[in-house]
Amino acid sequence: MFVLTLILFILVVYYLKYRRSRKLLYKFSEGLHSTGELPIIGHTHWFIGGPEKLLNNIRSLAERIDDTGSICKVWIGTSLYVVTFNLDDVQLVLESCLEKDSSYKFLRAWLGNGLFVAPVHLWKSHRRLLLPVFNNRVIEDYIEIFGKQGDILVKRLQDRVGKNQFNVYEYVTSCMLDIVFETSMGEKMHVQSNPDTPYLRARKAVMSIINMRLFKAWLQPDVLFNLTRHASSQKENIDATHKFTDEVIMKKKTVYDKFKYNINGSEEEKEGTKDTLQILLEREINFSNIELREHLDSLTIAGNDTTALVISYVLILLGNHPDTQEEVYMELKSIFGNSKRIPTKEDLGKMETLERVIKETMRLYTVVPIIARKTLTELKLSTCTVPAGVGCAIVPFVMHRSKKIWGSDADNFNPDRFLPENCATRHPCAYMPFSIGPRNCIGRHFAFLVMKSIISNILRSFKIISEPCGPLKIEIILFPVCGHLICLERRS
Repeated sequence: MFVLTLILFILVVYYLKYRRSRKLLYKFSEGLHSTGELPIIGHTHWFIGGPEKLLNNIRSLAERIDDTGSICKVWIGTSLYVVTFNLDDVQLVLESCLEKDSSYKFLRAWLGNGLFVAPVHLWKSHRRLLLPVFNNRVIEDYIEIFGKQGDILVKRLQDRVGKNQFNVYEYVTSCMLDIVFETSMGEKMHVQSNPDTPYLRARKAVMSIINMRLFKAWLQPDVLFNLTRHASSQKENIDATHKFTDEVIMKKKTVYDKFKYNINGSEEEKEGTKDTLQILLEREINFSNIELREHLDSLTIAGNDTTALVISYVLILLGNHPDTQEEVYMELKSIFGNSKRIPTKEDLGKMETLERVIKETMRLYTVVPIIARKTLTELKLSTCTVPAGVGCAIVPFVMHRSKKIWGSDADNFNPDRFLPENCATRHPCAYMPFSIGPRNCIGRHFAFLVMKSIISNILRSFKIISEPCGPLKIEIILFPVCGHLICLERRS
Protein backbone atom coordinates (compact mmCIF):
# COMPACT_ATOMS: atom_id res chain seq x y z
CA MET A 1 0.00 0.00 0.00
CA PHE A 2 2.82 2.36 0.91
CA VAL A 3 4.57 1.65 -2.39
CA LEU A 4 1.38 2.34 -4.36
CA THR A 5 0.82 5.60 -2.46
CA LEU A 6 4.42 6.63 -3.13
CA ILE A 7 4.06 5.90 -6.85
CA LEU A 8 0.85 7.92 -7.05
CA PHE A 9 2.50 10.79 -5.15
CA ILE A 10 5.47 10.79 -7.56
CA LEU A 11 3.11 10.76 -10.57
CA VAL A 12 1.09 13.69 -9.20
CA VAL A 13 4.26 15.68 -8.49
CA TYR A 14 5.59 14.93 -11.97
CA TYR A 15 2.28 15.94 -13.56
CA LEU A 16 2.14 19.24 -11.64
CA LYS A 17 5.74 20.01 -12.53
CA TYR A 18 5.00 19.16 -16.18
CA ARG A 19 1.94 21.46 -16.18
CA ARG A 20 3.92 24.28 -14.60
CA SER A 21 6.68 23.98 -17.22
CA ARG A 22 4.05 24.43 -19.95
CA LYS A 23 2.15 27.26 -18.27
CA LEU A 24 2.88 29.76 -21.06
CA LEU A 25 1.79 27.22 -23.69
CA TYR A 26 -1.58 26.66 -21.98
CA LYS A 27 -2.06 30.42 -21.61
CA PHE A 28 -1.40 30.91 -25.34
CA SER A 29 -3.81 28.07 -26.15
CA GLU A 30 -6.62 29.68 -24.14
CA GLY A 31 -6.58 32.69 -26.45
CA LEU A 32 -7.12 30.65 -29.62
CA HIS A 33 -10.37 29.62 -31.28
CA SER A 34 -11.27 25.93 -31.21
CA THR A 35 -13.79 23.64 -32.86
CA GLY A 36 -14.50 19.97 -32.36
CA GLU A 37 -12.62 19.85 -29.04
CA LEU A 38 -13.59 17.57 -26.14
CA PRO A 39 -12.67 18.01 -22.47
CA ILE A 40 -9.38 16.40 -21.40
CA ILE A 41 -8.67 14.60 -24.71
CA GLY A 42 -8.82 17.73 -26.88
CA HIS A 43 -8.96 16.74 -30.56
CA THR A 44 -7.37 13.31 -30.18
CA HIS A 45 -10.63 11.54 -31.04
CA TRP A 46 -10.42 12.95 -34.58
CA PHE A 47 -7.18 11.03 -35.11
CA ILE A 48 -8.40 7.54 -34.26
CA GLY A 49 -9.43 4.95 -36.84
CA GLY A 50 -8.28 3.26 -40.01
CA PRO A 51 -6.57 5.11 -42.91
CA GLU A 52 -9.86 5.93 -44.69
CA LYS A 53 -11.74 7.09 -41.59
CA LEU A 54 -8.70 9.05 -40.45
CA LEU A 55 -8.47 11.00 -43.71
CA ASN A 56 -12.21 11.78 -43.60
CA ASN A 57 -11.86 12.96 -39.99
CA ILE A 58 -8.89 15.20 -40.82
CA ARG A 59 -10.75 16.68 -43.77
CA SER A 60 -13.92 17.29 -41.70
CA LEU A 61 -11.99 18.91 -38.86
CA ALA A 62 -9.96 21.06 -41.27
CA GLU A 63 -13.12 22.21 -43.06
CA ARG A 64 -14.69 23.16 -39.72
CA ILE A 65 -11.60 25.17 -38.87
CA ASP A 66 -11.68 26.83 -42.29
CA ASP A 67 -15.34 27.76 -41.76
CA THR A 68 -14.46 29.63 -38.55
CA GLY A 69 -12.24 31.98 -40.56
CA SER A 70 -9.87 32.07 -37.57
CA ILE A 71 -6.54 30.64 -36.48
CA CYS A 72 -7.52 27.60 -34.43
CA LYS A 73 -5.82 25.28 -31.99
CA VAL A 74 -5.73 21.50 -32.25
CA TRP A 75 -4.61 19.42 -29.28
CA ILE A 76 -3.43 15.90 -30.18
CA GLY A 77 -2.51 14.28 -26.90
CA THR A 78 -0.05 16.67 -25.25
CA SER A 79 0.95 18.32 -28.54
CA LEU A 80 -0.51 21.69 -29.52
CA TYR A 81 -0.90 22.63 -33.19
CA VAL A 82 -1.88 25.96 -34.70
CA VAL A 83 -3.97 25.52 -37.85
CA THR A 84 -4.72 28.33 -40.28
CA PHE A 85 -6.19 28.65 -43.76
CA ASN A 86 -5.37 32.33 -44.11
CA LEU A 87 -3.07 32.35 -47.15
CA ASP A 88 -0.79 35.10 -45.83
CA ASP A 89 -0.39 33.23 -42.53
CA VAL A 90 0.32 29.99 -44.38
CA GLN A 91 3.03 31.76 -46.36
CA LEU A 92 4.59 33.11 -43.15
CA VAL A 93 4.67 29.63 -41.61
CA LEU A 94 6.25 27.97 -44.65
CA GLU A 95 8.80 30.72 -45.21
CA SER A 96 9.74 31.24 -41.55
CA CYS A 97 9.31 27.87 -39.81
CA LEU A 98 11.85 25.55 -41.40
CA GLU A 99 12.02 22.96 -38.62
CA LYS A 100 9.98 19.83 -39.31
CA ASP A 101 7.48 18.90 -36.61
CA SER A 102 8.24 16.09 -34.17
CA SER A 103 5.71 13.85 -36.00
CA TYR A 104 8.44 13.27 -38.62
CA LYS A 105 10.63 11.59 -36.00
CA PHE A 106 9.29 8.16 -36.97
CA LEU A 107 10.92 8.57 -40.39
CA ARG A 108 14.26 9.48 -38.79
CA ALA A 109 14.80 5.91 -37.61
CA TRP A 110 15.06 5.05 -41.31
CA LEU A 111 16.22 8.23 -43.05
CA GLY A 112 18.36 9.65 -40.24
CA ASN A 113 19.20 13.25 -41.13
CA GLY A 114 18.40 12.93 -44.83
CA LEU A 115 17.27 16.13 -46.53
CA PHE A 116 13.55 15.38 -46.12
CA VAL A 117 13.57 15.13 -42.31
CA ALA A 118 16.86 16.75 -41.25
CA PRO A 119 16.88 19.23 -38.33
CA VAL A 120 17.04 22.75 -39.70
CA HIS A 121 20.71 23.39 -38.76
CA LEU A 122 21.81 20.38 -40.83
CA TRP A 123 19.22 20.93 -43.55
CA LYS A 124 20.52 24.43 -44.33
CA SER A 125 24.10 23.34 -44.98
CA HIS A 126 23.21 20.07 -46.72
CA ARG A 127 20.61 21.59 -49.02
CA ARG A 128 23.14 24.20 -50.13
CA LEU A 129 25.56 21.40 -51.01
CA LEU A 130 22.90 19.35 -52.81
CA LEU A 131 21.30 22.15 -54.84
CA PRO A 132 23.87 22.00 -57.70
CA VAL A 133 23.03 18.31 -58.15
CA PHE A 134 19.41 19.28 -58.85
CA ASN A 135 19.95 22.13 -61.25
CA ASN A 136 18.03 21.93 -64.52
CA ARG A 137 21.01 20.94 -66.66
CA VAL A 138 21.84 17.92 -64.50
CA ILE A 139 18.21 16.78 -64.32
CA GLU A 140 17.78 17.14 -68.09
CA ASP A 141 20.66 14.69 -68.61
CA TYR A 142 18.30 12.02 -67.20
CA ILE A 143 15.59 12.52 -69.83
CA GLU A 144 16.86 9.60 -71.92
CA ILE A 145 16.64 7.32 -68.85
CA PHE A 146 13.05 8.49 -68.27
CA GLY A 147 12.18 7.62 -71.88
CA LYS A 148 13.83 4.20 -71.91
CA GLN A 149 12.17 3.11 -68.66
CA GLY A 150 8.85 4.52 -69.92
CA ASP A 151 9.29 2.37 -73.03
CA ILE A 152 9.68 -0.73 -70.85
CA LEU A 153 6.54 0.27 -68.94
CA VAL A 154 4.56 0.52 -72.20
CA LYS A 155 5.74 -2.98 -73.22
CA ARG A 156 4.60 -4.36 -69.84
CA LEU A 157 1.20 -2.68 -70.19
CA GLN A 158 0.60 -4.35 -73.59
CA ASP A 159 -0.47 -7.47 -71.68
CA ARG A 160 -3.33 -5.54 -70.07
CA VAL A 161 -4.93 -4.32 -73.32
CA GLY A 162 -8.59 -5.35 -73.69
CA LYS A 163 -8.69 -7.01 -70.25
CA ASN A 164 -10.40 -6.18 -66.97
CA GLN A 165 -9.46 -3.12 -64.95
CA PHE A 166 -6.20 -3.29 -63.00
CA ASN A 167 -4.20 -1.20 -60.54
CA VAL A 168 -1.87 0.80 -62.75
CA TYR A 169 0.06 2.16 -59.75
CA GLU A 170 1.78 -1.23 -59.32
CA TYR A 171 3.22 -0.86 -62.82
CA VAL A 172 4.09 2.84 -62.55
CA THR A 173 5.84 2.53 -59.19
CA SER A 174 8.09 -0.25 -60.56
CA CYS A 175 9.02 2.03 -63.45
CA MET A 176 9.73 4.93 -61.10
CA LEU A 177 11.89 2.76 -58.85
CA ASP A 178 14.06 1.82 -61.83
CA ILE A 179 14.37 5.50 -62.70
CA VAL A 180 15.22 6.79 -59.22
CA PHE A 181 17.76 4.05 -58.52
CA GLU A 182 19.53 4.63 -61.82
CA THR A 183 19.53 8.44 -61.54
CA SER A 184 20.44 8.60 -57.85
CA MET A 185 22.90 5.71 -57.51
CA GLY A 186 23.65 4.46 -61.02
CA GLU A 187 22.10 1.10 -60.12
CA LYS A 188 20.03 -0.72 -62.75
CA MET A 189 17.62 -2.58 -60.50
CA HIS A 190 15.34 -4.05 -63.22
CA VAL A 191 12.38 -3.73 -60.86
CA GLN A 192 9.97 -3.73 -63.80
CA SER A 193 11.05 -7.26 -64.72
CA ASN A 194 11.47 -8.40 -61.10
CA PRO A 195 9.22 -6.34 -58.79
CA ASP A 196 9.54 -8.67 -55.78
CA THR A 197 13.08 -8.45 -54.36
CA PRO A 198 14.20 -8.70 -50.70
CA TYR A 199 15.13 -5.00 -50.73
CA LEU A 200 11.70 -3.92 -51.99
CA ARG A 201 9.91 -6.18 -49.51
CA ALA A 202 11.96 -4.64 -46.68
CA ARG A 203 11.19 -1.15 -47.95
CA LYS A 204 7.43 -1.80 -48.01
CA ALA A 205 7.54 -3.31 -44.52
CA VAL A 206 9.27 -0.23 -43.07
CA MET A 207 6.78 2.14 -44.73
CA SER A 208 3.87 0.11 -43.33
CA ILE A 209 5.21 0.21 -39.76
CA ILE A 210 6.01 3.94 -39.86
CA ASN A 211 2.52 4.68 -41.14
CA MET A 212 1.09 2.58 -38.32
CA ARG A 213 3.04 4.58 -35.70
CA LEU A 214 2.02 7.93 -37.19
CA PHE A 215 -1.68 7.23 -36.75
CA LYS A 216 -1.87 4.90 -33.75
CA ALA A 217 -1.30 6.93 -30.59
CA TRP A 218 -0.46 3.92 -28.41
CA LEU A 219 2.46 2.99 -30.69
CA GLN A 220 4.03 6.45 -30.69
CA PRO A 221 5.91 6.36 -27.34
CA ASP A 222 9.16 4.45 -27.93
CA VAL A 223 8.81 2.68 -24.58
CA LEU A 224 5.52 1.08 -25.75
CA PHE A 225 6.52 0.54 -29.39
CA ASN A 226 9.68 -1.30 -28.32
CA LEU A 227 7.54 -3.85 -26.47
CA THR A 228 5.79 -4.88 -29.71
CA ARG A 229 6.89 -7.25 -32.45
CA HIS A 230 6.83 -4.27 -34.83
CA ALA A 231 9.98 -2.84 -33.26
CA SER A 232 12.17 -5.83 -34.13
CA SER A 233 10.56 -6.09 -37.58
CA GLN A 234 11.25 -2.42 -38.25
CA LYS A 235 14.90 -2.73 -37.19
CA GLU A 236 15.44 -5.84 -39.29
CA ASN A 237 13.95 -4.27 -42.41
CA ILE A 238 15.66 -0.91 -41.94
CA ASP A 239 18.98 -2.73 -41.58
CA ALA A 240 18.29 -4.55 -44.86
CA THR A 241 17.63 -1.32 -46.77
CA HIS A 242 20.67 0.37 -45.21
CA LYS A 243 22.87 -2.58 -46.13
CA PHE A 244 21.87 -2.27 -49.78
CA THR A 245 22.61 1.47 -49.97
CA ASP A 246 25.87 1.11 -48.02
CA GLU A 247 27.08 -1.53 -50.48
CA VAL A 248 26.24 0.70 -53.45
CA ILE A 249 28.17 3.60 -51.88
CA MET A 250 31.25 1.47 -51.19
CA LYS A 251 31.21 0.06 -54.72
CA LYS A 252 30.82 3.53 -56.21
CA LYS A 253 33.63 4.93 -54.08
CA THR A 254 35.96 2.14 -55.21
CA VAL A 255 35.21 2.91 -58.86
CA TYR A 256 35.63 6.63 -58.27
CA ASP A 257 39.00 6.13 -56.59
CA LYS A 258 40.20 4.17 -59.62
CA PHE A 259 39.17 7.01 -61.93
CA LYS A 260 40.61 9.64 -59.60
CA TYR A 261 44.02 8.03 -59.55
CA ASN A 262 43.80 6.87 -63.19
CA ILE A 263 43.74 3.20 -62.27
CA ASN A 264 42.18 1.23 -65.13
CA GLY A 265 39.70 4.01 -65.86
CA SER A 266 39.23 4.93 -69.52
CA GLU A 267 38.11 8.37 -70.66
CA GLU A 268 35.04 6.77 -72.22
CA GLU A 269 34.00 5.34 -68.86
CA LYS A 270 34.33 8.76 -67.26
CA GLU A 271 31.92 10.36 -69.73
CA GLY A 272 28.17 9.95 -70.02
CA THR A 273 25.23 10.59 -67.69
CA LYS A 274 26.31 10.90 -64.07
CA ASP A 275 24.08 9.82 -61.23
CA THR A 276 23.63 11.84 -58.04
CA LEU A 277 26.09 9.76 -56.02
CA GLN A 278 28.78 10.06 -58.69
CA ILE A 279 28.35 13.85 -58.87
CA LEU A 280 28.62 14.15 -55.09
CA LEU A 281 31.81 12.09 -55.08
CA GLU A 282 33.34 14.09 -57.92
CA ARG A 283 32.56 17.36 -56.18
CA GLU A 284 34.32 15.92 -53.12
CA ILE A 285 31.54 17.12 -50.84
CA ASN A 286 32.46 16.23 -47.32
CA PHE A 287 29.60 13.82 -46.58
CA SER A 288 30.29 10.73 -44.50
CA ASN A 289 29.12 7.36 -45.82
CA ILE A 290 26.19 7.51 -43.40
CA GLU A 291 25.19 11.01 -44.60
CA LEU A 292 25.41 9.85 -48.22
CA ARG A 293 23.17 6.91 -47.42
CA GLU A 294 20.64 9.09 -45.59
CA HIS A 295 20.36 11.51 -48.51
CA LEU A 296 20.18 8.76 -51.14
CA ASP A 297 17.53 6.83 -49.22
CA SER A 298 15.51 10.06 -48.85
CA LEU A 299 15.77 10.77 -52.58
CA THR A 300 14.70 7.28 -53.64
CA ILE A 301 11.67 7.36 -51.34
CA ALA A 302 10.54 10.92 -52.11
CA GLY A 303 11.35 10.57 -55.81
CA ASN A 304 9.41 7.34 -56.27
CA ASP A 305 6.23 7.17 -54.24
CA THR A 306 4.89 10.70 -54.73
CA THR A 307 5.69 10.87 -58.45
CA ALA A 308 4.25 7.42 -59.16
CA LEU A 309 1.06 8.39 -57.35
CA VAL A 310 0.58 11.60 -59.36
CA ILE A 311 1.10 9.73 -62.65
CA SER A 312 -1.48 7.14 -61.59
CA TYR A 313 -4.02 9.81 -60.59
CA VAL A 314 -3.48 11.57 -63.95
CA LEU A 315 -4.30 8.32 -65.79
CA ILE A 316 -7.50 7.83 -63.77
CA LEU A 317 -8.65 11.41 -64.40
CA LEU A 318 -7.93 11.21 -68.13
CA GLY A 319 -9.72 7.86 -68.25
CA ASN A 320 -12.98 9.41 -67.02
CA HIS A 321 -12.53 12.70 -68.91
CA PRO A 322 -12.24 11.42 -72.50
CA ASP A 323 -12.45 14.90 -74.07
CA THR A 324 -9.41 16.08 -72.11
CA GLN A 325 -7.61 12.81 -72.89
CA GLU A 326 -8.22 13.38 -76.59
CA GLU A 327 -6.96 16.96 -76.30
CA VAL A 328 -3.72 15.74 -74.69
CA TYR A 329 -3.39 12.97 -77.29
CA MET A 330 -3.74 15.43 -80.16
CA GLU A 331 -1.07 17.64 -78.59
CA LEU A 332 1.25 14.62 -78.44
CA LYS A 333 0.32 13.75 -82.03
CA SER A 334 1.40 17.25 -83.11
CA ILE A 335 4.75 16.74 -81.38
CA PHE A 336 5.54 13.13 -82.33
CA GLY A 337 3.37 12.33 -85.33
CA ASN A 338 3.08 8.54 -85.45
CA SER A 339 6.54 8.01 -83.96
CA LYS A 340 6.96 6.05 -80.73
CA ARG A 341 10.43 7.51 -80.08
CA ILE A 342 11.32 8.49 -76.54
CA PRO A 343 10.67 12.16 -75.66
CA THR A 344 13.47 14.73 -75.79
CA LYS A 345 13.89 17.88 -73.71
CA GLU A 346 12.37 19.91 -76.56
CA ASP A 347 9.37 17.54 -76.78
CA LEU A 348 8.67 17.81 -73.06
CA GLY A 349 8.76 21.61 -73.25
CA LYS A 350 5.95 21.58 -75.81
CA MET A 351 3.54 19.54 -73.67
CA GLU A 352 1.58 22.53 -72.34
CA THR A 353 -1.84 20.84 -72.18
CA LEU A 354 -0.38 17.81 -70.42
CA GLU A 355 1.38 20.08 -67.92
CA ARG A 356 -1.92 21.75 -67.04
CA VAL A 357 -3.52 18.32 -66.59
CA ILE A 358 -0.71 17.28 -64.22
CA LYS A 359 -1.04 20.50 -62.21
CA GLU A 360 -4.81 20.12 -61.89
CA THR A 361 -4.34 16.51 -60.83
CA MET A 362 -1.93 17.58 -58.08
CA ARG A 363 -4.51 20.11 -56.92
CA LEU A 364 -7.32 17.57 -56.64
CA TYR A 365 -5.12 14.74 -55.32
CA THR A 366 -2.44 16.36 -53.20
CA VAL A 367 -0.39 13.27 -52.43
CA VAL A 368 1.32 14.89 -49.41
CA PRO A 369 -1.89 16.11 -47.74
CA ILE A 370 -0.42 17.69 -44.58
CA ILE A 371 2.70 19.77 -43.89
CA ALA A 372 3.76 20.09 -40.25
CA ARG A 373 6.36 22.56 -39.00
CA LYS A 374 7.52 23.74 -35.57
CA THR A 375 8.28 27.28 -34.45
CA LEU A 376 11.82 27.81 -33.15
CA THR A 377 11.20 31.47 -32.28
CA GLU A 378 8.09 33.61 -31.87
CA LEU A 379 6.05 33.92 -35.05
CA LYS A 380 3.65 36.82 -35.50
CA LEU A 381 0.61 35.77 -37.51
CA SER A 382 -2.43 37.86 -38.46
CA THR A 383 -4.30 37.52 -35.15
CA CYS A 384 -1.81 36.04 -32.69
CA THR A 385 1.87 35.59 -31.90
CA VAL A 386 2.85 31.92 -31.75
CA PRO A 387 5.52 31.15 -29.14
CA ALA A 388 8.54 28.96 -29.83
CA GLY A 389 8.04 25.20 -29.69
CA VAL A 390 4.50 25.07 -31.11
CA GLY A 391 3.48 22.90 -34.06
CA CYS A 392 1.97 24.56 -37.14
CA ALA A 393 -0.16 22.38 -39.43
CA ILE A 394 -0.82 23.30 -43.07
CA VAL A 395 -3.40 21.18 -44.93
CA PRO A 396 -2.88 21.59 -48.72
CA PHE A 397 -5.30 18.73 -49.43
CA VAL A 398 -8.16 20.82 -48.02
CA MET A 399 -6.85 24.18 -49.27
CA HIS A 400 -6.59 22.86 -52.84
CA ARG A 401 -10.32 22.06 -52.80
CA SER A 402 -11.44 25.14 -50.88
CA LYS A 403 -14.37 26.90 -52.53
CA LYS A 404 -13.18 30.15 -50.95
CA ILE A 405 -9.96 29.91 -52.96
CA TRP A 406 -10.99 28.01 -56.11
CA GLY A 407 -14.67 28.86 -56.52
CA SER A 408 -17.87 26.83 -56.40
CA ASP A 409 -16.50 24.22 -58.84
CA ALA A 410 -13.42 23.51 -56.72
CA ASP A 411 -14.10 19.75 -56.73
CA ASN A 412 -14.31 19.59 -60.53
CA PHE A 413 -11.45 18.64 -62.85
CA ASN A 414 -10.58 21.68 -64.96
CA PRO A 415 -7.00 21.96 -66.29
CA ASP A 416 -7.74 25.44 -67.66
CA ARG A 417 -7.33 26.74 -64.12
CA PHE A 418 -3.62 26.64 -64.95
CA LEU A 419 -3.72 28.72 -68.11
CA PRO A 420 -1.22 31.59 -67.65
CA GLU A 421 -3.93 34.23 -67.42
CA ASN A 422 -5.67 32.30 -64.62
CA CYS A 423 -2.44 31.88 -62.61
CA ALA A 424 -1.23 35.47 -62.89
CA THR A 425 -2.93 36.88 -59.78
CA ARG A 426 -3.19 33.67 -57.73
CA HIS A 427 -1.74 33.75 -54.21
CA PRO A 428 1.46 31.62 -54.03
CA CYS A 429 -0.08 29.52 -51.24
CA ALA A 430 -3.32 28.82 -53.08
CA TYR A 431 -1.49 26.01 -54.87
CA MET A 432 1.54 24.30 -53.35
CA PRO A 433 1.88 20.61 -54.21
CA PHE A 434 5.66 20.92 -53.71
CA SER A 435 5.27 23.21 -50.69
CA ILE A 436 6.70 26.74 -50.92
CA GLY A 437 9.49 28.70 -49.29
CA PRO A 438 13.09 27.70 -48.61
CA ARG A 439 12.15 24.13 -47.61
CA ASN A 440 10.13 23.33 -50.73
CA CYS A 441 10.70 20.15 -52.74
CA ILE A 442 14.21 20.11 -54.20
CA GLY A 443 13.14 17.62 -56.90
CA ARG A 444 10.18 19.43 -58.45
CA HIS A 445 11.85 19.91 -61.87
CA PHE A 446 12.81 16.22 -61.90
CA ALA A 447 9.21 15.30 -61.06
CA PHE A 448 7.64 17.34 -63.86
CA LEU A 449 10.00 16.02 -66.53
CA VAL A 450 9.61 12.39 -65.54
CA MET A 451 5.81 12.68 -65.25
CA LYS A 452 5.49 14.23 -68.70
CA SER A 453 7.81 11.62 -70.22
CA ILE A 454 6.04 8.57 -68.77
CA ILE A 455 2.48 9.82 -69.32
CA SER A 456 3.22 10.83 -72.92
CA ASN A 457 4.65 7.36 -73.62
CA ILE A 458 1.52 5.70 -72.25
CA LEU A 459 -1.00 7.96 -74.02
CA ARG A 460 0.66 7.52 -77.43
CA SER A 461 0.13 3.76 -77.20
CA PHE A 462 -3.12 3.36 -75.26
CA LYS A 463 -6.54 4.84 -74.76
CA ILE A 464 -7.43 4.86 -71.06
CA ILE A 465 -10.86 4.08 -69.64
CA SER A 466 -11.68 4.45 -65.95
CA GLU A 467 -14.36 5.27 -63.42
CA PRO A 468 -14.02 8.32 -61.14
CA CYS A 469 -11.49 7.81 -58.37
CA GLY A 470 -13.07 6.17 -55.34
CA PRO A 471 -12.67 6.87 -51.60
CA LEU A 472 -9.20 7.91 -50.40
CA LYS A 473 -7.06 6.95 -47.43
CA ILE A 474 -3.96 8.38 -45.77
CA GLU A 475 -0.87 6.20 -45.38
CA ILE A 476 1.68 8.96 -44.92
CA ILE A 477 0.68 9.93 -48.45
CA LEU A 478 -2.67 9.82 -50.27
CA PHE A 479 -3.92 6.56 -51.82
CA PRO A 480 -7.28 5.44 -53.26
CA VAL A 481 -8.81 2.74 -51.07
CA CYS A 482 -9.39 0.44 -54.07
CA GLY A 483 -6.27 1.38 -56.01
CA HIS A 484 -5.76 3.28 -59.27
CA LEU A 485 -8.04 1.17 -61.45
CA ILE A 486 -8.03 1.62 -65.24
CA CYS A 487 -8.62 -0.34 -68.46
CA LEU A 488 -6.55 -0.02 -71.62
CA GLU A 489 -7.41 -0.06 -75.33
CA ARG A 490 -4.78 -0.02 -78.04
CA ARG A 491 -4.40 3.15 -80.09
CA SER A 492 -4.88 2.52 -83.80
